[in-house]
Amino acid sequence: MKWIHFLINCNITYYIYKLNQEDTIIMDSCLPKINKMIIILYGSILCVKIFSNQEVLPIAILNNQNLFKIEELKSYNKFYYQLKALEKTYIITFNSENIYKKKIKKYLLTNILCSYENTLKQYEIMSEIISQKYIKKRIFQIILLLLLKFGKINQNRVYLPFKISYKNLASLTGTNKTTVGKIIKQMNRDKIIHYYKKKRICTYNIFNLILE
Repeated sequence: MKWIHFLINCNITYYIYKLNQEDTIIMDSCLPKINKMIIILYGSILCVKIFSNQEVLPIAILNNQNLFKIEELKSYNKFYYQLKALEKTYIITFNSENIYKKKIKKYLLTNILCSYENTLKQYEIMSEIISQKYIKKRIFQIILLLLLKFGKINQNRVYLPFKISYKNLASLTGTNKTTVGKIIKQMNRDKIIHYYKKKRICTYNIFNLILE
């Protein structure tokens, strides 16, 4: 509610959207006058950059209070951003140009800067995972990140409260569904994680992922 309060006080028009799991937003930076700021009020979003040759570059997993900003770019490299909800998610959007045109109150600017700083940390984490040479290592680290970031504890297990498909894991690790499937099945056999038919992940010993 704080973002709504801040934007109303600064007389900035905003829109709130509900995204169900797997709902997708496409943001094309080549479009004229596209200057949008998106803040996640609740939930989680997978952000990837998709190039004209269909190469997919993972950018970050964003969640509560993280911020995504897109501006018009004059670039010869054609790409667009895809924001996909990993679970039920609520976002608030507004035109970022209003931040520069209006006399913005200090508390709004402070919160935007804090959200942007937290978002940069998510970019850094994803960049570190993608820099891993071996795909298996990337998949281990992305599952560990998901469990640490969103995991719930029930008795002696840590589980992810939402479904995660091979396709989304492939997008997160810069690989394909076939490779993800092979590695996940091996992790199941080794009892490092349990990946169920309903696309749920859990582990009975999270240290198995940390030690890999």
